[in-house]
Amino acid sequence: EEFTSAYVETLIMERAKLASYMMRAPFLLSEPPSPERRGQRDKDKCDDSLSLSPDLNDSIHVVSLGVQACNATMRKVRDMFRTDDDDNGKAVEPSNAIEPNAMLYFGSRSIHEALKFAISQKLLDIAIDPQGMTPEIYLGGAQQFQYDVASFERLFRAGGGGAAKEADNTIEPGPTERVVAGSHLMSLEPSQIQTIRDALRALAVPSSGIGSLFGRRGDESAVGECNSVVGDEAGTPLNIDDFYSDDRLMEEANNMLEAKGFAALSLNESLSIINRRC
Repeated sequence: EEFTSAYVETLIMERAKLASYMMRAPFLLSEPPSPERRGQRDKDKCDDSLSLSPDLNDSIHVVSLGVQACNATMRKVRDMFRTDDDDNGKAVEPSNAIEPNAMLYFGSRSIHEALKFAISQKLLDIAIDPQGMTPEIYLGGAQQFQYDVASFERLFRAGGGGAAKEADNTIEPGPTERVVAGSHLMSLEPSQIQTIRDALRALAVPSSGIGSLFGRRGDESAVGECNSVVGDEAGTPLNIDDFYSDDRLMEEANNMLEAKGFAALSLNESLSIINRRC
């Protein structure tokens, strides 16, 4: 833990300039789109035009060195424990944690996971914005942030070993899974994210048709087409308290987000992103 902390805070945050990216990211997300130039609109919308943010060039290089060192060590130790009778000759994890080589393996994996956790948590803080630094999220900045997050996620996913990956699927989503889902949610096209918001509002607002199914009544004159709310309610942020007050609504909202591929996020985190994008 001490090594990982020093590696992240000193080498990556300060010398590799991740701190600079952390300070600039809120402005990246909340920057309104610039006026379109003639013939430029389709080019700007092309995903192929995105590249890693300049602030992250040094950071991702330093992180990659640490990840590659951990992965190389784990592969060598696994190969030492490989036998023809184990998984058809495939490499397997050492089972005796006391054996020196096994300690080297688990130590490397612990550093890998701690590094993954620390970097992902810092990126998650940008997405969830607990400090309120990003009151609005625009599509262009969200797409760039998603690209940056995906670059780190691919780096951590490249190694680690099959056994570790299978174990990750059985535990609660960590910062990496949450920031990947969050960056995906905030970078949805306007029509897609508005559809999700309208569906959640239809659950939460008493006047909506779906809300009435759960015994929540209200003024039906406030309901528009496709269960979207008209008038002042349309611009009102979704409130997590509306869902906490009814377990059935909470379950329905979570199931809806899970079906859309955002199960890694809590409902509160999803609403925070949706409210700032719409």
